[in-house]
Amino acid sequence: MSAQPPERDWFAKAEQDLEMARRAMSAGNPLPAMACYHCQQCAEKYLKGFLVSRSIAFRPVHDLLYLLQQCSALQPAFEELAPIVVILGRYGAGVRYPVQGFEEPDVEAANEAIKSAETVSAFVTQNMQL
Repeated sequence: MSAQPPERDWFAKAEQDLEMARRAMSAGNPLPAMACYHCQQCAEKYLKGFLVSRSIAFRPVHDLLYLLQQCSALQPAFEELAPIVVILGRYGAGVRYPVQGFEEPDVEAANEAIKSAETVSAFVTQNMQL
């Protein structure tokens, strides 16, 4: 951890996840599932960073909807992210483990996940007035 505000550490880790997602798709052999996972992680860390910035304790979960509800209780505008969070939330476990009935994301889904993670990044950053 650094001497900067703790939320910035969360945001820096989130940006690393976003960069990993981009790299997973720019490689000669794209890895859409891993790109989607890192997009989910990016969104999770941005939401947690926002909560940390407001000194709000949260359960140690990877549930994006739960985190979004916590953020929305503080700032209702976060509800705008609900459709994105629902999509990204699917990539928390399904892409990392064999899950019955889970459809592996394709290149198109991964590119959409990257755009979604970028939207979460921009939204949180704007609402933090960084």
